[in-house]
Amino acid sequence: MMMVLSALRPDASLPEFLAHRARSASIRRLSVDLAVGAAGFAAAIYWRPAGWLIIASLALVFFAYGGWGVADRARSSAASRGNAPLRVGMTALCLLMGGVGALAVASLLLSVWAVALGTWIS
Repeated sequence: MMMVLSALRPDASLPEFLAHRARSASIRRLSVDLAVGAAGFAAAIYWRPAGWLIIASLALVFFAYGGWGVADRARSSAASRGNAPLRVGMTALCLLMGGVGALAVASLLLSVWAVALGTWIS
């Protein structure tokens, strides 16, 4: 089965833009984002280098993006085959990955702000 993607509207929101990018990316690319995000997060938590919260947050952004993209592909496949339980599970996973991504972006912005503010105040 071949998927046909329409062009993105010029006034698309950020979630629409990210969904379009993930749906047009290859499954290999999404898997790499997922794996690199997980490895980067684990490394940042284990070694805790300077600015580790920024690194961990950025890695979680990649992890959530790749995870959402893979789950969205599985959800589309399950919907086309009529597998309702898998579709519901993948929808829940998409929501979870979206939440993780939103929290990771918020953490990234706040941690960058904290590092910048910390050096400015000192």
